[in-house]
Amino acid sequence: MEKQTLTSHELKRQNRSNVYQYIYQSHGASRPELAAALQMSLPTLSQNLSELEQEQLIEKAGFKDSTGGRKAQLLTCNALARIAVGAEILKEFVRVCAIDLYGTVIDQTQISLPFSNASSYFQAMVSAVQSFIDSLPLEASRILGLGIAIQGLVSADGQKVIYGKILDCTGLAASQFGRHLGVPCLLIHDSEASACAELMHQGHISHAVYLSLNRNLGGAIVLNGAIYRGTALMSGTMEHICLIPGGRPCYCGKNGCLEAYCSADSLKKMAGMELDLFFKRLRCRKEEEVSVWNSYLEHLAMAIANIRHVIDCDVIIGGLINTWMTDEDFSLLASLVQRFCPLSQQAIRLIPGCHDLNLASIGAGLPFITGFLNQI
Repeated sequence: MEKQTLTSHELKRQNRSNVYQYIYQSHGASRPELAAALQMSLPTLSQNLSELEQEQLIEKAGFKDSTGGRKAQLLTCNALARIAVGAEILKEFVRVCAIDLYGTVIDQTQISLPFSNASSYFQAMVSAVQSFIDSLPLEASRILGLGIAIQGLVSADGQKVIYGKILDCTGLAASQFGRHLGVPCLLIHDSEASACAELMHQGHISHAVYLSLNRNLGGAIVLNGAIYRGTALMSGTMEHICLIPGGRPCYCGKNGCLEAYCSADSLKKMAGMELDLFFKRLRCRKEEEVSVWNSYLEHLAMAIANIRHVIDCDVIIGGLINTWMTDEDFSLLASLVQRFCPLSQQAIRLIPGCHDLNLASIGAGLPFITGFLNQI
């Protein structure tokens, strides 16, 4: 096969990208490190560094520890060179955050705003998000866009909700927000957004199933480090797998779905009380609460075992319920999963997710960060 030769312009762009990506991934590097790692001449390296510094994409950040001789200047990425705004729409309120190029939260807020698929709601949300943006101590030109995590399946281009039963928002378009803000706007399924944020936090996970144990159950499938959505964009909607035929009703119209047995709302109904009180009583070993929790974990284990028979990989447990789970709970859950997986000779690895309730809003902004980094 004939080797493709890069044009001078393509080579220049590749060199620039390599320099920036090395500094970004290593969280800082010196000129000697860059020259050695990238096998780049010092004049070419200096030119790229000068251009990146002029564009405020990188900055000097002190000196590296000396190993003898003159200390080398440390160069780091300017994490605030660009930012993204993420929002998560829920029934009663909206979570909003701004993240830098490493996905770190710069600022965040929660807006009390009951959802309504009406123009008055869109105007109110846009106004609140605009106020949040205006409060940031950064130029508006640095904002890459607004990502909105929503409880519903979203079209491949992120512009329309194609199934939104929970909020009754099927057909909702990103343009209903973006045209008023003046920045690019994307919609993303909330579970996928949370999974993206988890991948960034966990690091180096190639294959996994993400389960979000929030008020409504959600999920996502991670293959080769990316979200796998499938041909009909419904991969990962594990909440609607039938667990108990003819069982409890689900909002989708079927009976016996995982949603009706493994969501936070389902646990709340079983417990007959708010979850913070339930877990407080559970930790005091109250008999009734222990029985409810064991039943919940058994259903969750059965669900994970069924999923594992389809895709054998690690399972990340995230969402609201995860914030209350202990190491003992995870050990019990893992043993129950193993009991339902007679074919497996290897113990399943259950990975506790982040305890950050802003995970979906963080993940909603990440596509803009990824897009920007890929362009450099």
